[in-house]
Amino acid sequence: LKHPQAEHEVQQGHEQFFAAPSAAPSARPMAKFLVAVAATAASMVSASLGDPWMYTLTGACDAQNDVNGMTFVKQGNTLSGAPYYKALSAWRFLYYDPDCQSSQDGTPRWILDGQRPDVNKTHDLDGDGNCDYIGRIDSRDTTHPPTSGEWTMLCEDGHYKQQFVVLLEGSTTTTTTLAKGATSTTTTSRNGTQSTTTKATASLSLNGACTYKRTLNGLIFDVVSTAADGSPIYKARGVEEYIYHDADCDGAGSV
Repeated sequence: LKHPQAEHEVQQGHEQFFAAPSAAPSARPMAKFLVAVAATAASMVSASLGDPWMYTLTGACDAQNDVNGMTFVKQGNTLSGAPYYKALSAWRFLYYDPDCQSSQDGTPRWILDGQRPDVNKTHDLDGDGNCDYIGRIDSRDTTHPPTSGEWTMLCEDGHYKQQFVVLLEGSTTTTTTLAKGATSTTTTSRNGTQSTTTKATASLSLNGACTYKRTLNGLIFDVVSTAADGSPIYKARGVEEYIYHDADCDGAGSV
């Protein structure tokens, strides 16, 4: 993941830039423009709601293809006040570093790295004394990383190249089944705030059974579970009687 010589080449003006596909030459600029417009709108909404707490990354080069699709979740804030993020599925971090070489005149940037940042440091948060990382994008905005833009990324042959990276804001939803079939849905999004909605499922009262099954009359059935097809399963209070949906009750394949 590290290649100091490659970063030195960047500083000496030898960055390699990827070539646009020969087919449909106007497709990539237009796609980038549309993504940038959408990302700008998303950033405006995000700014009003607080810094996002989760991103999914796309746009990395082939050499860093493992980070494509990775979801980064906010872990906290560094000493500068900027949030930092860790990938759910790997030891990858996204953080802000005002000066990655501790040179006192470095360029502030958001960094994608394989080392956890030291939240108690003001500069060179990975402590290696070098601007050595998977990728970076220059920025003075400490509130959140750019939702889209040209990143300098360590790619094929150990060279840094420009890649158009998109960070898509995300949220999670958790639904829990409570007693008597009620459900509680908790949604966490953007700045980590949570909202919980509880929905009750009505119980059933059975009447009209024939004389042979008259003991069923008056029973109250509550939702106790959910079948594989998503339909509710009801159980009578106090006795082992059930109401449920079965798409093929004899297993013969007929509905």
